[in-house]
Amino acid sequence: MRSVIRVPWRTRLVGRAAELADLDAELRRSADGDFRCILLIGEPGVGKTRLAAEVRETNRRGVVGLSARAHALGATASFSLWAEALEHHLRGLPAEEVAQLCGGHVDDLAGLLRRASAVRGSIPPRQPPRSRLLEGLAVLLGNLAARSPVVVVLDDLHLADPSSVGALHYLAGSLPRSRVLVIASARPGELAEQPVATRVLHDLEQEGVLRRLTVAPLEDAMVHELAEAVLHTPPSRALVDWLIRRSRGNPLFALGLLQELLDKGDDLSRPRLRSIPGGLAERVSAQVRGLTDEQQAILEVLAVAGGRVDLAELLQLAGRPLEQVGPVLQRLTRSRLVIEEEQGRKLTYEIAHPLMQEVIYADIGGAQRRVLHRHVGRVLLSTGRLGEAASHFARSAEVGDAEAVEVLCEAFRETEDRGAFHEGLTVLGVLVELLPHGDRRWLDVAGALSWPAEWVVDHRAGAGAPAGIRALRAMDALLEGTADLGRRAAVKSRLSSFLSFGTGELDQAEEACTAALALFEEAGDRPNALLAALELAYTLGNRGDLPALEEGARRVLADAEAVGDRSATLHAVGVTGIAAFYRGRFGQAEEALRRSIALAREDAKLYRLTWGLMSLGWLLGYSGRVEEALAAFDEAKSCNPSWREGNVLELQASVHWLSGDLPAAVAAMQDVLAWNPGVLDRRRGSGAIFATLAAAEMGLADQARDFLSMATSTFDREWLFCRELCVHARAVVCWREGRCDEALGHLRDAAAALVAMEARPFAGICLADLAELAAGLGEAADAEQAASALGELAEQMDCDLHHALAGIATGWSALAARRAEAATEPARRARDLLAPGGYRLLRGRASDVLGRSLCGSDRTAALAALREAGADFEACHATWRRDRTLEAMRELGGRGRRLAGAVLGPGAMTPREREVAGLAAQRLTAREIAGQLFISERTVHGHLANVYAKAGARSKSEFARRARELGL
Repeated sequence: MRSVIRVPWRTRLVGRAAELADLDAELRRSADGDFRCILLIGEPGVGKTRLAAEVRETNRRGVVGLSARAHALGATASFSLWAEALEHHLRGLPAEEVAQLCGGHVDDLAGLLRRASAVRGSIPPRQPPRSRLLEGLAVLLGNLAARSPVVVVLDDLHLADPSSVGALHYLAGSLPRSRVLVIASARPGELAEQPVATRVLHDLEQEGVLRRLTVAPLEDAMVHELAEAVLHTPPSRALVDWLIRRSRGNPLFALGLLQELLDKGDDLSRPRLRSIPGGLAERVSAQVRGLTDEQQAILEVLAVAGGRVDLAELLQLAGRPLEQVGPVLQRLTRSRLVIEEEQGRKLTYEIAHPLMQEVIYADIGGAQRRVLHRHVGRVLLSTGRLGEAASHFARSAEVGDAEAVEVLCEAFRETEDRGAFHEGLTVLGVLVELLPHGDRRWLDVAGALSWPAEWVVDHRAGAGAPAGIRALRAMDALLEGTADLGRRAAVKSRLSSFLSFGTGELDQAEEACTAALALFEEAGDRPNALLAALELAYTLGNRGDLPALEEGARRVLADAEAVGDRSATLHAVGVTGIAAFYRGRFGQAEEALRRSIALAREDAKLYRLTWGLMSLGWLLGYSGRVEEALAAFDEAKSCNPSWREGNVLELQASVHWLSGDLPAAVAAMQDVLAWNPGVLDRRRGSGAIFATLAAAEMGLADQARDFLSMATSTFDREWLFCRELCVHARAVVCWREGRCDEALGHLRDAAAALVAMEARPFAGICLADLAELAAGLGEAADAEQAASALGELAEQMDCDLHHALAGIATGWSALAARRAEAATEPARRARDLLAPGGYRLLRGRASDVLGRSLCGSDRTAALAALREAGADFEACHATWRRDRTLEAMRELGGRGRRLAGAVLGPGAMTPREREVAGLAAQRLTAREIAGQLFISERTVHGHLANVYAKAGARSKSEFARRARELGL
């Protein structure tokens, strides 16, 4: 099968030998039986598409080449990239071969691929669930790869619909040993704004499947080579310099500027065009204005279509026969505004470059754009491409537009059937703009709802919840009082989920959920009534009523088991587990969560499996089993390619902080923010709380304040116990910043609220902080009260970790009461309980209390305990606590100062600090050190301050005395 591509300003590819070598290496690795991805990252016009095309063309005889380009209008069309890539290839194959490649999934793929629907004989009336569609895509791609290596080019991935990007991850996981190479391209700025794409690409990179390749601008010598390739003669130095200055190495701009000179017949030795790279837009506009009306009409249709259009569709869009359109297309391809691609007997056309498409689209008047969008939408609809058509109807619609609303309703129904909730929420957002509140067509939208949708039950609406709430309220208002009990209940139940987990409007969520439960029961719909009752328990729990959460989940579990409802059983048993954990009943919690995990694994419910494992990891981390906790988090990620739809990292950040891996806690939250740009939703906001606590311990004041701001803005109202945890985090930040009285007030409030709502594991840590701070301020009564309350909680939880926390608090309480001897035993017991468990930060805190309790009675033992504490804090990067402990050691005399220095010592110095220390040990002045190292004197003083601290010296002379014993 022959492939010919005509590209504008086509020259031999220059300056990309290294990139081509990398791509060829990935192709060879793929051909040996590895699913591989390579992501070409670069700015518009830098040559990403050309690189990918070069690989396809060079290897066209040995591989199956598939390609698709995402465009801005594809957000409502699920799996559109894969549909385009596969459809383009399947069209040239006989029906028998298509059926064979689909491997029994013709029915599943018929709603997505027109060629499959032709083989089937019709489009199925309903779309298959997302899982079957993905399985069908995997079978089809795997069968293609079994015949020949497959190269899939996905252009402009930053514009792709979330389903297509998610499918890439699924395919990589399902076909790990298939001969498939995916070459994707994206603009870095736009990609950073697409959370789904960012998550998937990062996951593939972490799994070793994907490699990023930055396509940089051409170097100066390469611009010279490019100009020579176009002119077929060595260019003048003046021309090359001019191209370099104006194109900045962007090959598209360089070629465009060079073409402009050639078109105008200017003197190439003295280039004087006033255009700069941005002026290419003006050049494209001028070129379009010089075309005939017929040529402009075709060009505008292609610009509005936004992607690749085959000849048959283009004839439909043009409304003219081939005899009239053919000459027009010939002129457009020769003008280098349009690319023609020929593969076998198929011809496709598209605007030559996305930048050109943007310019041409912007130049079309607003009214004409709407006309063209409506026309394109109708043509796409007539060919069964509902998802793609929906975006065009949305772009062309006025408020209340009957035709557009009908299409969008059908598109929403399709996304519901496929479980493509990202696209579905996008469609709902458009409908909210087009359909006024009270418009009876909201009933049609309500009719498209799929209940129960797993993504709703699992609370995955996230940032799309506000648009969903507005739409659901419009449906709810119209359904009120009708006889359609089931639909009324479904709308209210989904509304309650969005309100509770999306915007946190808990009063309204409880009201909607209570009404939904009554309606389901009145309708005799027992399965959905069970799920609604569970949602009501969730809502009460989100209001801070943890007993109601657990009791409600247990009632649903008992009822579900009585009637044999496995789905409700799976959800309810998990909720009983997490609720028991919140209340500190670790044994019951673990039993329930492990049962939930087993059920999810048996039923292949991947999200529930991830949910169960991440919840188990959280529980294990707070019950003193950190290694098992981290293993559970790892399994939560490995079992589900879409694990980031859960809040695994947020819970992992909590365990990292508690166990003392403070950098990992901060890094986990930074990853969350990178993958979820914009405002955090409530499921993800908890990670910011624990990152605040970790950053504060590390002395990262600015980061701690930033994380705290995120957390408090996310939990600006009551939600579970997160608002109270925010108060705890605020207290710790104030404490670290020296505002101790303010911190004490916050800790009192947070601890009292957490104890009252029975959030025992979280209350315990807050009480330990309260006891320590109160002791430091001489508030003995507060310290004693906190220690007593924590002792009661520890007895209720009966867990070594929390008994150790109680011991730390009791030690501080005794020190506050000036009964140091009474602090020794509980502190020693706490340290011993924490010794084997991997909770180094807490162990350091126990050793710190122990050392302080021994200062008056056994200085040697006190220094040993304080030294252990300092070493633990240093290992955790808990700089604030380390410095306090070292200060306590220095107060114990010369030996204490020497031991304090040993805690830090030369091993804690950076390479530059060691250099400065060595020169300072030779008695060089700061100015002399600065001269030798070529740094500023001010920088030297900064390094010396760190060196003295790490050496345990208070002055230059003291440091000089200690330098020899420290090996400096």
